[in-house]
Amino acid sequence: MAKSRAAARHDWVFMDDIEVLGRLNERFVDAFRKGSWQLLAPILAPQFSYLDGATGDVWAMERYIADLEGKAIPTIEIDQVHIHVDGDVAIVSARSSARPGQFNRYVDTYERRESEWLCVHACVWPLCDT
Repeated sequence: MAKSRAAARHDWVFMDDIEVLGRLNERFVDAFRKGSWQLLAPILAPQFSYLDGATGDVWAMERYIADLEGKAIPTIEIDQVHIHVDGDVAIVSARSSARPGQFNRYVDTYERRESEWLCVHACVWPLCDT
């Protein structure tokens, strides 16, 4: 059965969203590889919030910036990337590693605002050894 034009357009918009969110995810990770707040800041919402999954602490923005700025982690690699879009909200999740055998998982929440995706929340936690 052929798809309607509306359904075909929805798939195209959805695929475009996946592509855009994938690029934003790479930029987010690249900011940490380079230790660059300047690279990350434009893709974060003004009220961005970070939850430390290891401690349960919600970090103040000043702490988040200080943890990133000038502290490059060039060895960060990611895999198991999953992007889920539901209307104007999206979740991007992946496994990350900066050292062999040590892995974290992160979940970043994005919201579409005026046709632009902005990250509104992030959480990172360590994964247990398996």
